[in-house]
Amino acid sequence: MKLSNLNGLSFEIIPYSKKYFDSVSALIDSCFGSGYSLSVNIHRKDKLSWCALNDANELIGFSLLKVEDKKGVFELTVVDAAYRGIGVGTSLFDRRISKAKSLGLKNIVLYHWFRPNYVKPFCALKYGFYPAEIKMNYWFKQSLSFGYACLECMQLPCVCNCIVYKLRLVLDD
Repeated sequence: MKLSNLNGLSFEIIPYSKKYFDSVSALIDSCFGSGYSLSVNIHRKDKLSWCALNDANELIGFSLLKVEDKKGVFELTVVDAAYRGIGVGTSLFDRRISKAKSLGLKNIVLYHWFRPNYVKPFCALKYGFYPAEIKMNYWFKQSLSFGYACLECMQLPCVCNCIVYKLRLVLDD
């Protein structure tokens, strides 16, 4: 189903296919740091993912849901800079929420970079996610293992902090 925004731009959200792997990797690396995509491992069986495509069938966004028993992990959402602010990220987020509910997941966690004056994850807040904890130097070991220089702190290893947001989808009986 094609989605349109007020500017007349349209895009489509589809399930991820391996034919988009190179484009997804390039988009992830352009937003998080060269080599970051290696740490994501999008082909694992416990991960579900979606692509956003423009009218020319070019990748403009990507989103990933990892399933761990009855918990979902929103690992990342990435949108091409030229397409930000038109609803692509929100549509990808909505797709993950719907899938998490249909799978009967009880909780969802989301890891978000923490810096003063940084945009909060508005989609997560809209759905009722709440900040649960702060993890210091969260990507330190990962950045060393995969050799990516973080585009946020501009360092290797990454010294960024992370806010863990949580959402309870099902209340315990």
